[in-house]
Amino acid sequence: MLAYWLERKFDLMVSCLEKLSNAAGVGGLTEASHLAADMLREYCDEVEIDALGNVIGRKKSVRKNAPVLMLEAHIDEIGLIVTSIDDSGFVHAAACGGVDRRSLPAAEVILHGDKPYLGVFCSTPPHLKKKEDKDTLPEIPDLGIDIGMDAETARLHIQQGDRISFKPNFKQINETVVCGKSLDDRAGVASILYCLDLLKKEGAEPEFDIAVVFAVQEELGCRGSAVSAYRVNPDYAVAVDVSFAHTPDADCAKCGKLGGGPMVGWSPTLDDAMTRKLISIAEEHDIEYQNEVMGGSTGTDAESISDARSGTRTALLSVPLRYMHTPVEMIDIRDVQRVGQLMALFAKRGVGEL
Repeated sequence: MLAYWLERKFDLMVSCLEKLSNAAGVGGLTEASHLAADMLREYCDEVEIDALGNVIGRKKSVRKNAPVLMLEAHIDEIGLIVTSIDDSGFVHAAACGGVDRRSLPAAEVILHGDKPYLGVFCSTPPHLKKKEDKDTLPEIPDLGIDIGMDAETARLHIQQGDRISFKPNFKQINETVVCGKSLDDRAGVASILYCLDLLKKEGAEPEFDIAVVFAVQEELGCRGSAVSAYRVNPDYAVAVDVSFAHTPDADCAKCGKLGGGPMVGWSPTLDDAMTRKLISIAEEHDIEYQNEVMGGSTGTDAESISDARSGTRTALLSVPLRYMHTPVEMIDIRDVQRVGQLMALFAKRGVGEL
């Protein structure tokens, strides 16, 4: 019976990740935010989407004037925005966030015009490339997107300013590994939902309020988390993002291991006591984890949360991820679950012991 329950939980996590990954969430698009809000309502007393698009849920404790623990992950994704349509009908675009242009030639995308349209980034056959251009890569505005229309038809349906997202392509690679677009940071969103599910199933009643934030516009400069942290005004916060998982072309010293458990962030910008408490809990409960040491900014929403208002004690957990900012980001589901498990244990007892 236990084996069946664990398998069922795993299947539900795969389904959750697939729905989250496939939803469009480039800056300005709201599909992913609305999906995440619907998923969150099962666990919170109230859920809202603010003016910027942040999803904010609150679960009140039985204690009056309780301190607030904020659990945060960003719901937006990298993508593009239409800048022009040339006279041959090819669409040109600029990046919304740090798109890896090496992955764009021949990539399938969705253009969110008067309805969604499938497009493919143009890719010059190697036979037609000049010798001096074989090792060069055009800038994103110079790459065309082919939507199979002439210029007149294209301009009827696609406008300047329309957003472009990668085509949904979620795949399960093996028993524990999945890949797809926007797992940065839908993996973090899924880990928080898993944390809340564990707390609900265990009937845990932490002695503080929990605020859940799925922030927008992280890829555009951590804008959503700054707004939501100011509004929520938490006493403590755990930000969840993704970080680099090792591949043969990357430096081991700068990467974590896929399937190696949560990457616990160490940085001068993070709260040292919270970080040490997370590690203590992980070791006590045999949760595999990895250290990620950064000499300054973490490059995540943890920064904008920690310096909101008069400051917030903040920790950072990351899911190891391969091929960041491409359409084929890869994660191990066990890492997502371990991040959620560690947060649930921290929520039950860690904050009270700080």
